[in-house]
Amino acid sequence: MMRLVVLVLSAVFLAVWPLASAQEAPTFAIRLKPILVDDSYTAIEVTESFAAPSDQERLIGELALARFNLPTAAAEISILDARDRRGRLRLSTRDVGEGDAARRQWIAHRAPRGIVMLRYRAPIASALAPRGPAPPIDLRNGERGISGVGAMFLLRPPSGSFRFGVEWDLPSGASAASSLDGSNETLPIDTLDSTFFMAGSIGRHANTLTHFGAAWHGEPPFDAPALMSWAERMRDYYSAFFALPPEPYSIFMRRNPVNPGGGIGLFRSFVLTFDQDSELAPLQSTLSHEMFHTYQPRISPEDGENPLSVSWFSEGLAVFYQREAPFRAGLMSAEDYLTDLNFHAGRYYTSTMATVPNSEVAASFWRDTRIRTLPYDRGFLYFATLDEAMRRHSNNQRSLDNLIVELRQIQAAGGDIKLREWAEMVQRELGEPGVEALRAHLAGAVQLPSSEAFGPCFRRVSAQMRRYELGFDPAVLTQSPRIVTGLIDGSAAQQAGLRNGDEITRPVGQDGIQGDQTGVLTLQIRRDGRDFELRYTPRGETVSAWQWVRVPNVPEETCRAAR
Repeated sequence: MMRLVVLVLSAVFLAVWPLASAQEAPTFAIRLKPILVDDSYTAIEVTESFAAPSDQERLIGELALARFNLPTAAAEISILDARDRRGRLRLSTRDVGEGDAARRQWIAHRAPRGIVMLRYRAPIASALAPRGPAPPIDLRNGERGISGVGAMFLLRPPSGSFRFGVEWDLPSGASAASSLDGSNETLPIDTLDSTFFMAGSIGRHANTLTHFGAAWHGEPPFDAPALMSWAERMRDYYSAFFALPPEPYSIFMRRNPVNPGGGIGLFRSFVLTFDQDSELAPLQSTLSHEMFHTYQPRISPEDGENPLSVSWFSEGLAVFYQREAPFRAGLMSAEDYLTDLNFHAGRYYTSTMATVPNSEVAASFWRDTRIRTLPYDRGFLYFATLDEAMRRHSNNQRSLDNLIVELRQIQAAGGDIKLREWAEMVQRELGEPGVEALRAHLAGAVQLPSSEAFGPCFRRVSAQMRRYELGFDPAVLTQSPRIVTGLIDGSAAQQAGLRNGDEITRPVGQDGIQGDQTGVLTLQIRRDGRDFELRYTPRGETVSAWQWVRVPNVPEETCRAAR
């Protein structure tokens, strides 16, 4: 076996123990050993070394039972060894909290002393997301490697700040990366939750001078190094936009057969997914979107409020800038800008859920794709109308950019921004009409930027488009097993041969196909012991919607300058 050291602090594990108290911040050392059986990774062995907690409950570590609609490894972790300077520690578990806050805790039977060493094993998922749509964070094997986010398998104390060290014990020929690579500062313990880990046979792109790196499993159907070079230039643009020095940044890519092209922003990194049909332009939008999340300001939910209730802010902003930023930077053409704009506009203006109040989004976010995409699409169109109103009101001296940079500076100084503060900023710019527009947006009012909202290159037109219609109860796709109910008479699903009582055996991604008028949905069906495939275009009635078209004879340079 060969050990690959990704980040070395002072020494390896047990030798770290006497040094921890001498450092400015305690060390949290992690050793990861993927278990390879017959050319497939089946589990990961984790060894952690950290200062014993001082709380009276002797809480050694905890792990959420589910994250983002995905079950974690918490219920299947097996403890191999636990000890402190006095010897072995006996542990017991308890489950606390409810819903999204439910987590499993590991409790020592006596008060631990000095440095705690915890060794355990977590299984690696092989099944696709059992609860339906979810971000690409699960600890997964495939393509001769493993990858996943720390929140899915790393036990950790509930609080504290540490200097993290990560090392790997890998089979010969394998390599590894994580979004902690290059980091040597003191960070809060929950940084582990949003740290991505990847090991095995991986492709790489790295620029040590700019602290930018990328790693991916498999062989993407596009030029991965070229895409990563593009992303590095986007990172530099965002750094300049927010007046921040470039920080270490990583991109991870892995295959996703269910909902390719999606991703998630994590600690100084993001994860991008692809399949055999993935193309560069949509992936560039996704990369720009997720990278914006790393830098952007956010508003906090009210106490006790579901964080998804403010997703319109973070996701709407990211959709707005995912094309604005690369277009301004000369990294996206007007044609690709238009394609991305019309995808989100078409998905919104044909949706039967377009006017659902924001207060109802959180409850159905994971159950219905039409609800889940509202924060993205309606949020983006709200920010587009706000940006246009600010430009008009100030004779192009102020724009949405000014508010976003200001918010980022407030948060960097420790400020906590909530909806009230955002409303006050909007009122300062536009007066009471700006606040009324915000209230209308939250109440579900249709957002419609003017024909000129996106600059002189584009104008708005009316278009006849068909609504997205799954054809049966969308909640079916979040259940296990997925048994079809609520089949709609005359729907494309029924015409394709789907029946109530059929079992859908594989997860179904819908977020992307909603915006594709000609997209075909494929269902893997089991009926009476027989497996087969059904394909249909999930569209219903035709409605009037809004799209934008390219204005002829306006140079792209003129349009970029106007943004």
